[in-house]
Amino acid sequence: MPARFSLSAASWWWGLLLGGGLLLGGCQPPEPARPATSYLVTIPDPKTLGETYVSDPDTVLAGATVAALNQRLDSLDRSGRAHIDVVVVRSIGSEVPKTAATALFNKWKIGRQDTNNGLLLLLVLDQRRVEFETGYGLEGDLPDIICYRIQQRYMVEPARARDYDRAVQQGVAAIIQHLRPPAPLPKPPVLRTAADSTRYYLDSLQRVIRAQNGLLANEDPLNTALPGEALTPDTYTPPAPGPPVGTLLVATLALVLYLVLWYRTTQGLRGRGWLVLVPLGLVAGLALLALQDTLATEAFLALVYGLPLLYLHGYFGWQYRRGRRPVPPAQRPAEYERLAQVHRGLGFTAYLFPLVLAWYWRWYRQRLPQLRQAPLACPTCTELMHQLAADAAASHLAPGQQTEQAVRSVAYDVWACANAHYLPLGYRNPDSSFTACPACHYQTLAKGQLRPVRVATTTAEGWGWRVQQCHFCQHEEKVRETIPRRSSRTARSSSGSAAASSWGSSSSSSSGSSSSTSSGGASGGGGAGSSW
Repeated sequence: MPARFSLSAASWWWGLLLGGGLLLGGCQPPEPARPATSYLVTIPDPKTLGETYVSDPDTVLAGATVAALNQRLDSLDRSGRAHIDVVVVRSIGSEVPKTAATALFNKWKIGRQDTNNGLLLLLVLDQRRVEFETGYGLEGDLPDIICYRIQQRYMVEPARARDYDRAVQQGVAAIIQHLRPPAPLPKPPVLRTAADSTRYYLDSLQRVIRAQNGLLANEDPLNTALPGEALTPDTYTPPAPGPPVGTLLVATLALVLYLVLWYRTTQGLRGRGWLVLVPLGLVAGLALLALQDTLATEAFLALVYGLPLLYLHGYFGWQYRRGRRPVPPAQRPAEYERLAQVHRGLGFTAYLFPLVLAWYWRWYRQRLPQLRQAPLACPTCTELMHQLAADAAASHLAPGQQTEQAVRSVAYDVWACANAHYLPLGYRNPDSSFTACPACHYQTLAKGQLRPVRVATTTAEGWGWRVQQCHFCQHEEKVRETIPRRSSRTARSSSGSAAASSWGSSSSSSSGSSSSTSSGGASGGGGAGSSW
């Protein structure tokens, strides 16, 4: 008994080891899944495979099937109706097939750029999934429900039976059938009575109205749901669209306008730089409300346009009130300079807000000459004075004043009375770059050029002298200025430009070899997906 027991135990252990070995030997290691993003590299673009339309990197389809599909899809592409690319792949890792379809579509730019007539048909075998991704131009011809019905009626059953050739062929054939051009109208019959004519043309009109996507509603089975068929496509729901581009563009333009108005209308306010936060916060708040649908688009546009309009009316109204006050002769130059300064750089507002500001700017342009040409009494003898001509006025100006007038930093008017009293009045040019010379005090000191002493590098700052010379007394002013360090981008600009030029030429040559119409399509997010 002990010997028999020992033999039985040994047999049992040998049987267990042998069975375990067979079990382990019969289990094949699973196919390694591709990384989530490697499919964008490993799945070739059909355009790079000799102007084909089928990408089958794992050789799932038969060669005859691929050749037939390429021939049929080439004819469809040349007709301009649609450009269809077919992708059959065993695995894309853990990536969602809908996400992969959208990424491949946008990377390959399927379809024409002008019509966006692209479509991507993707089969992922390990996830047992088929996805359609349509361009913007095909969303009306192939809505999501039509894509879903094509998958359910023509592709799911063959794919479930692992007949992927038939699944792809039937799916492509159903798409082309749905996109076929409308059949020509039959030859009109002989119409003998007015009633026959009316009936015939009413029937033709109904036929045209009922025509959808090149097929009549009663001729295309895809336009009718089968009994028990789900009406909701089993498809990926695209994410909510981002912020409206129009709203962001209008907000950006409004911010630029507000900053220009702030800068031009507050130049005389010293220590008021914090006022820049007002337009920044205002535009940011309006844009945020508009993007969150808290503020209607009409209200957003009205506020963006109306707020600066109200601000400018208040600003110019205040300047109009000040500008109408009577000005003594001796204060005319100061008032002239003030008016020119507060209106500097704001002339565009007459065209942006023309309702009232067009009239205001007309008044302003008339007011400046009035300040210089209005009659005045002599401050010495109170006699009425008259303005001398330019040639006669020059002899009554000091040499420094003549230099100011020559460099156009100050414009002089010379007034004279009958008692030979002369009164020169100088009006400064707000756009002049000349400043007051500390030696002669005339507005004849030029800005000058920077003379570098130490050149700036990418690691250290430089410095130099800004030499300013007076055009009248030849006095020189030297002001030390720091030269900022050169950026590495500036230092590499020449070599970078050359590299970009050579890269651009090689890129254009490689892309020029392709003659496919698939040259710039974009995914519209439409399509459908089905599992088998």
